[in-house]
Amino acid sequence: MKKQVILTVMQGSFQQGFPVNLEIREDVTPFSLIWGDVGRLPALGDIEIFDSLKKWQSNFERNNGNSISRIKVQGEGAKVFNNLAAQNLASNINQWLNSSEKCWRKILDGLQQHLQPNDDIRVILQTDDANLRRLPWPAWNLFSETYHHSEISLSTLTVKPPSFKQSDCRKSAVRILAVFGNNDEIDIKFDRKILDSLAERGAEITPLNKPKKAELLECLRDTQGWHIFFFAGHSSTLPDGQIGEFEISDSESISIDDLKNAMKSAIAKGLQLAIFNSCDGLGIANQLAKLYLPQSIVMREVIADEAAQKFLQDFLTAFANNQLLYTAVAEARQKLADEKNKLFPGISWLPVICQNPAVEPLMWKQLLNWKCLHTLKDHSDVVNSVAISPNQNIIASGSLDQTIKLWNLSTGELLHTFTGHSSAVIDVAFSPDGKTLASASNHEFFDGSIKLWDVANKQFKQSLGNTLLALRTSCLAFSPDEQTLANGHIGTTLMGGTIDIWNLRRSKIEKTLWGHVWEVNCLAFSKDGRILVSGGLDGAVKIWNWHRKELLHTLIRPVDFFGALASWFDSSVGIIWCVAISPDGKTVAASGSEQPIQLWNTENGRLLRTFTEHSDSIYALAFSPDGETLASGGADNTIRIWNFHTGELLETLEHLGPVKSVVFSCDGKSLVSGSADATVKIWRVPV
Repeated sequence: MKKQVILTVMQGSFQQGFPVNLEIREDVTPFSLIWGDVGRLPALGDIEIFDSLKKWQSNFERNNGNSISRIKVQGEGAKVFNNLAAQNLASNINQWLNSSEKCWRKILDGLQQHLQPNDDIRVILQTDDANLRRLPWPAWNLFSETYHHSEISLSTLTVKPPSFKQSDCRKSAVRILAVFGNNDEIDIKFDRKILDSLAERGAEITPLNKPKKAELLECLRDTQGWHIFFFAGHSSTLPDGQIGEFEISDSESISIDDLKNAMKSAIAKGLQLAIFNSCDGLGIANQLAKLYLPQSIVMREVIADEAAQKFLQDFLTAFANNQLLYTAVAEARQKLADEKNKLFPGISWLPVICQNPAVEPLMWKQLLNWKCLHTLKDHSDVVNSVAISPNQNIIASGSLDQTIKLWNLSTGELLHTFTGHSSAVIDVAFSPDGKTLASASNHEFFDGSIKLWDVANKQFKQSLGNTLLALRTSCLAFSPDEQTLANGHIGTTLMGGTIDIWNLRRSKIEKTLWGHVWEVNCLAFSKDGRILVSGGLDGAVKIWNWHRKELLHTLIRPVDFFGALASWFDSSVGIIWCVAISPDGKTVAASGSEQPIQLWNTENGRLLRTFTEHSDSIYALAFSPDGETLASGGADNTIRIWNFHTGELLETLEHLGPVKSVVFSCDGKSLVSGSADATVKIWRVPV
């Protein structure tokens, strides 16, 4: 589970202690509160944290006393590290933070009671105290040793959301303004090489080499806006810990205050991350936080050249491969510890995220637009359904032209055409192992309702449901166990709107779920196979424990049969054409002819959120595999991409006809759509 821990430390002192407020939330917008309490961070007493901090910091000072240059660690004049300093500092920090003092103990107990070792935990320390911000909080063993999927960041006490919307920031490339400043005795060519390599992941780098202040101001105000501001060179924090300076050239040093208005303009246009791969950047991060920049990454102390390069390479590699910002920083710090900690004790404590708590963690792909790479035109009529093989890079599409076509997901090449249905192909679905394709059709001329196909050998395997009792098989879904297929259909009587559960090993219906008044249009299994969701012509969405044939919730419509039958004549409710379940199984999305997109909690059936931007019926829904976005396709000829946690519409894609089906690839990098314009489109984020 993703959780957010906000530890707010108010004004106090190390001699008297600090009042604190703790909130543990679900790390999904809106950030719903799990638990909270107030307490007090104890006084230091005789714990010599600052003495050990100074001894550890002395490792990160150059021999000549110049604290703004990266450290020389090899050859003549190399720095000799005190190996015990980091151990002593960590020991003192843990003695203090693991105190048994009552007002602090209840905070620790609350953390341990409401956090699990496997949780993904984002910890935000909110404080304006410069000395608290200076401490290496990653040394706290409560998180470093117990919660291995955690990362601690800093924040100021005053926060507010940025003025831009995430949807306004998506572009065809991740725009990075990269400033390479004074490079005396450091090799920033390596930094430039790492940034240039991001072009393969959809980045557009604008480098400024030792710019004048006026040139930098002009670039920050670029009308296209920036996603990331990067600096490599020399920097430092002034003694008060509130202000930082960085050398943009050999002769000019500036602070964020010198760029304040231009930086505000850049943030308003979508600047979301600043990376200062330079020394002692806490003052810079503090100034950026006061401008409400969503995120920045800086170094706590002076850092060795090779360590700065190592962190930057590992962080950007992970981040550009769609790791969450926090996960990418945590991974890069762990690699830095493994490779460099013996040479530089405590080196992995230096990189730190400074976070605006009102903003969700950034992901690389959130910055990029979807692009249509291929439009496939071999169908001669409406494409009703598309599916993607889990492991074979194959698309299947079913059409009113009575054919099923297989395509190469990467190239768009037509691989094969299945024929055999004597009526429109309504739905197609791959088995979880990708070896079998199921197709559903109208029942005309004893078609057989459901056909199974051997994907590898491109051969027909068998028919299911060859009976006049099923006039049309309207939807299909495989359960994760690979041996169960569910289908919804309309029969010859009013009671024919059922869901059949097939045992494929025996080619036999094992269970039948009764509850819909009329045709069942759409089905979806949860990823763990525990529940099945259905939507129907009767306007009802139903959540089932299909193993026990138990109806858990009926959404939208009355639960009883006669109430549902009566409400079916209420045209304002309309038909449910599509349902989808989020990867974590907690959210159901449903929509149709008169319905907006509605999101429901699967456990209690509570309505969570409603999306209304489509202008006509909605035929298709799909959650991305990472659980971050929802795609919808409708009769208004559009595909819409949503952040379903916040309700924000991120992007709109277009067909020339109504969009009948959408599906994400298993890695989330591709989206495939089928339309009434008789085409299949392959969309991809350039990552």
